[in-house]
Amino acid sequence: MSEYAHRPPRRRWSAWIAALSGGALLLWLASAKISLLPAALPLPRPELLAAAVALHGPYAALRALRLRFVLDPLVCRASDGRQRRLPPRLLYGSGWLSFLVVMLLPLRLGELSRPLLLARGGAPGVGLAEAAIAAVAERAIDGLMVVGLLLGGLALAAPVEGSAAAPVQALGQATGALFMAVLVALALVAAAPRSIARRVGLVGRWSALLVRLGAALRPLAAPARGIPFVAVTILYWAITTLQLWLVLGAVGLGLGPAEAAVVVAAIGLSIQLPGGPAQVGSFQVGALAGLALFLDEGALAGPGSAFIALMYLLALAGALLLAIPGALWLRRR
Repeated sequence: MSEYAHRPPRRRWSAWIAALSGGALLLWLASAKISLLPAALPLPRPELLAAAVALHGPYAALRALRLRFVLDPLVCRASDGRQRRLPPRLLYGSGWLSFLVVMLLPLRLGELSRPLLLARGGAPGVGLAEAAIAAVAERAIDGLMVVGLLLGGLALAAPVEGSAAAPVQALGQATGALFMAVLVALALVAAAPRSIARRVGLVGRWSALLVRLGAALRPLAAPARGIPFVAVTILYWAITTLQLWLVLGAVGLGLGPAEAAVVVAAIGLSIQLPGGPAQVGSFQVGALAGLALFLDEGALAGPGSAFIALMYLLALAGALLLAIPGALWLRRR
């Protein structure tokens, strides 16, 4: 976050111009199939929307919690056992504030925010390198979960005839291979950082940095840390899918859990694109790509448009509301 703030003005403006241009292009593409601002938001099942809103608290708590399994051992070791955990105010405060920053900053630059906030929190053993590598591991696991939802959902669901299921499946497989390669690289760094440093010719402080990153990743190799980390990640994505499924039902779209998993995965993949600030454009295109596999054009233009608008507002409003207690917790620290 501070790194972004200290960029030269020309580079900052370039990032915003690129993001706004990309977002506008994606919105234009989506507008050919859906109404970006529906005149009405029909809710035949409002109780399902209320349930989806209620799930946002557990969703956000689990999303912020996961780094505990990586960082707690570092805190305990650096403090010689006097402090066994990352302070909850820092854990949740950095998570909830960074959720909003990730949405608002262009070109995914907000991904830097949580490592920076954690590093400034003053927890023993948690510097910028440790926080950053923990965040990279988290994103790699998330990537594999998204690909699993996509491929599993497509295997169980029934796309409409003529939809682009095959290209979407191929994209998922290619993305899964990429995230698996990242995980293998992280595992190698955790297992033998010094050997890897010698093989790639790193010396001095670069070799020391790689060893430091390996030490930060090593707790995940222990079953006592790795298994809960994966279990919480699975639960987090299950709640994400359930929340989206409830919103689908709220607007009258009778799609099943498998279809909801595919839509979650399509959104998860699309928001990695360089869309506009607040994921404008990339979110809409991802949701449209997922729904188009199961709905005809009439359903897309009607309840499909209502679903995309409501789901986007839920994500944005949730990030805004959670950023307030997150910022207050960090300020009190």
